[in-house]
Amino acid sequence: MKKKLKIQRTFLYTIGRPLAWLFFHTIFPFRVVNSRALQGREAPYLLIANHNHALDPALVGLLCPYEIRILGKEELMSSRFARWFLSKLHMIPIARGASDMQAIRSCMETLEEGHVLHVYPEGTRHYEKLMEHVEKGIALLALREKVDMIPVYIDGIMRPFRLNRAIIGEPIRAADYPPGGYNRRNAEILCQRVKDTFYALRDRLNSSD
Repeated sequence: MKKKLKIQRTFLYTIGRPLAWLFFHTIFPFRVVNSRALQGREAPYLLIANHNHALDPALVGLLCPYEIRILGKEELMSSRFARWFLSKLHMIPIARGASDMQAIRSCMETLEEGHVLHVYPEGTRHYEKLMEHVEKGIALLALREKVDMIPVYIDGIMRPFRLNRAIIGEPIRAADYPPGGYNRRNAEILCQRVKDTFYALRDRLNSSD
């Protein structure tokens, strides 16, 4: 049984959230469609987004009322300061291109403890076709833990001093996952649903102009 999570703030989040708000209203201003979709939504859930810029996690973290746990490449923790700083921001390091069982267990524990886990279905920053490749591991995690996935589409690569855009979509609900539970075939179906969801969000955002 997953725990019900209270909204709490650690020191870095407490000082970082207003700074992030200022940053994304001045240097990298954003218009976010459906911006309050995460307010009042109970954790745990998977918060999924496309990834084009190093600042994407900061934007997603600002949109979520909870302190998110984020899956990130272990190379980011190459220095002692980076390890300290990113661990305080609840990053779960993962070795890319390998089956990192410790990271997978940490992700499962994160959701079972009632937290929000932020992941990038593409696995890394991607500049070409939207959701050209979706990692099956994300779908398998969602199927195993039976949690909703909430999509955030970020339009293009963030640019300073221009209006950037994003949209929060409706959840891909665990109750609507393919019948039959946790298996590779269902993961493939769910990966396609993730792709279709992001294409629809992109079209919706473009039509809102």
